[in-house]
Amino acid sequence: MKSRRELLFAFPFFVSVSLRLIAAEPEVSETDLPRVPPTEPDKALSTFQIKKGFRLELVAAEPLVVDPIAMSFDEDGRLFVVEMRDYPERRNETPHLGRIRRLEDTDGDGRFDKSTIYVDNLPWPTAVSCWNGGIFVGATPDILYCKDTNGDGVADLREAVFSGIASDYAPYEVNKLNVQALFNNFTWSLDNRIHAANGGDGGKVRLVDSEFTRRWQGRAGITPHSALRTPNSIDLRGHDFSFDPRTLTMRLESGGGQYGLSFDNRGRKFVCSNSAHIREVMYEDRYAARNPFFAMPPAAVDIAADGPAAPVYRISPDEPWRILRTRWRVAGLFPGPIEGGGRPSGYFSGATGIVIYRGDAFPEDFRENAFVADCGSNLIHRKKLFQDGVALAARRPDDEQKMEFLASRDNWFRPVQLANAPDGTLYIADMYREVIEHPWSLPESIKNHLDLNSGNDRGRIYRIVPEGFKQPKRPHLSNATTKNLVALLEHSNGWHRDTTARLLYQRQDKAAVPMLERLQMNSKSRLARIHALSVLDGLGALTQSHLLGALDDRDASVREHAVRLAEQFPRPSRQPQSASLQPVAVASSPARAASLPELWNKLRH
Repeated sequence: MKSRRELLFAFPFFVSVSLRLIAAEPEVSETDLPRVPPTEPDKALSTFQIKKGFRLELVAAEPLVVDPIAMSFDEDGRLFVVEMRDYPERRNETPHLGRIRRLEDTDGDGRFDKSTIYVDNLPWPTAVSCWNGGIFVGATPDILYCKDTNGDGVADLREAVFSGIASDYAPYEVNKLNVQALFNNFTWSLDNRIHAANGGDGGKVRLVDSEFTRRWQGRAGITPHSALRTPNSIDLRGHDFSFDPRTLTMRLESGGGQYGLSFDNRGRKFVCSNSAHIREVMYEDRYAARNPFFAMPPAAVDIAADGPAAPVYRISPDEPWRILRTRWRVAGLFPGPIEGGGRPSGYFSGATGIVIYRGDAFPEDFRENAFVADCGSNLIHRKKLFQDGVALAARRPDDEQKMEFLASRDNWFRPVQLANAPDGTLYIADMYREVIEHPWSLPESIKNHLDLNSGNDRGRIYRIVPEGFKQPKRPHLSNATTKNLVALLEHSNGWHRDTTARLLYQRQDKAAVPMLERLQMNSKSRLARIHALSVLDGLGALTQSHLLGALDDRDASVREHAVRLAEQFPRPSRQPQSASLQPVAVASSPARAASLPELWNKLRH
């Protein structure tokens, strides 16, 4: 089977040759492709259908935000938004059109009322993550660090820290670099790292060797000659990646998605791609790499009970161009997959922005459900997760068998990313475009009648709230004490736990250690005990004693996390205790047994 990289390289050639072999495309007139008008923000909510017991709220719209495709909340609840105004073919315009916008709710009513352009002149930006008062920004081929150092709301510090992403496509012309295969979705995880989906464009990425990165790593104790400093390039082909924001060290991760990446409360990873709407990543490639003579199955597994390109129930009309292109494909007049038995819609074809809901505002039955957007069908789909042997199984809820959790009659509704929020709700980045489709996938005679830039001056951000929702106070964690931060690891909202863990790792305050030890031993919350272990590890304070206690925890997910962390330790000094670790660890969960041989090998040797 060909690799994804080979297929991406082959795609333009395939289209070119195929077009020579088939008859000329039929002529198209404007009457064949009538334009679809937008809905103004004040009328937008009337176009939606949402599950009973919930409502949709518009929290930002143009001109406060345009073309939002990625989001990250800082510790004080401000929202940093990636604006990809240069989608899909305007990457090379200068100055670049991509931006990062900072949104603020100054009166605490749950709606953003202040907007600042924090960073501009970015080519095809796709990712953002908050760190140490600034943000990491993904804009191929670079990962930048940007920060406002003088308090005017605009980033005056801008430094590239990694470069070379999608390097095989340099100099990054839009007819070669795949706009729908860019890296994306910076996501904090339990390992104190920022993870990203590769997307498919790959590249040989390297740490930028500059005075800025040398000072950055020096503050983390990494000298120019340290073994941790890795200036050599890392080949991302076929992999996702992560980086440590303190040390700027990067490593390869298992992946297999396109635009979307999320973790559940236990650290299990989920990705999605256009026609594979939910996949679970079963193991990390670094384990398999130790035995190059054994061919492992793909790490990412489709877990949807109704199949990767499952049926979806849109309530918006099919776009005229989509109907016409499907007819041409079925008739052999234009190359491309004939999906859904020749139907233009009714199945996943634009799955994006998967998120595992980890908030505390929704009813209990919705916690750790998967939500997946389909920007082509103008909807958001929900799946419940169940253990099914080694992997999970994702199934439609019984009362959503023929409907979606959220759908719009407006063809311009383009949900591309979802995010867990400080208020415990779920936020939606709506790019709000007339057309979202890869230009390479459109027949020229159809493309000539479409405006692929229509809507790059529009955009919306929504939040999904349950009926009866009461707006909580805005968080102000930037000035929280270490004691207060440790206590917040018991918070019921996943955003609070993640943000608190990030701040504790960022501050490196060793005064947190005894408080974390007490939390790990005594907290009634299994999630707090997991986070306590992770933060202890991030502070360099995790000991074998902590792990021995965690491996005897009453909850399987805590024991499972201890197994992961135990890899870094040599054989325990007390053999009687170490001999008891194998059955305790194995009893943790069948879903993560793949890491146990590595642990047991360390214990025996």
